[in-house]
Amino acid sequence: MHADRRWARSAVAATGAVVLFTTACEGTPASADGDKGNPGFAAFQGKPCPKLTAADRTNGHLITTAAGPREGVTVHPGGEPRTVLVKLCNTTGKALRDIALSAQVESDYAGERAPKLTVERREAPEGDWHPVELVVANDYQPLTGASGARDLPAHGTRTVEYRISAAKDAPAGRGGFAVHAVRADANPPDMEDIRGGGHGGFPLTTAPRG
Repeated sequence: MHADRRWARSAVAATGAVVLFTTACEGTPASADGDKGNPGFAAFQGKPCPKLTAADRTNGHLITTAAGPREGVTVHPGGEPRTVLVKLCNTTGKALRDIALSAQVESDYAGERAPKLTVERREAPEGDWHPVELVVANDYQPLTGASGARDLPAHGTRTVEYRISAAKDAPAGRGGFAVHAVRADANPPDMEDIRGGGHGGFPLTTAPRG
């Protein structure tokens, strides 16, 4: 696959459709368990799914992007994790089979150092937390680290919660954090296979406490 940084720019843009993001509370207790741990969960669930844009159609995306909050998420070395809700929407009238998710940041997120970020994912609101392989790369690699495959019913939605934390010795960094939705059985050389999914994201920052 050729190097392509366009995923980072499009992943943090507020245009597009179908993968919606909202920040939950800071700290481990911040969950998507109704409104108990995340006061914005019910409102987030009630938001309508955006429609496909012309660019989405050109790229062949069936699950595409809208991101928020615009200001992104900040984690602190050794600090409490931050959580983000991710909503996938099937824009088609047919079920999308085995849709897996992967997470990616740009190679220069922390300069030449490893970002030392821990990422976990769970099905909201009551799933168990599972570790996520964070891909650090500048080229578009939606299949690397993809896991948690599930079917997405026709015109259906799926809400997933991500929990992100930084190690005590994590370097400062900033960049686009992208979540890719992709068919688990996609053929890597076949871009049409990969484009059946979509991606979305938000700005992520690792910063010392001021």
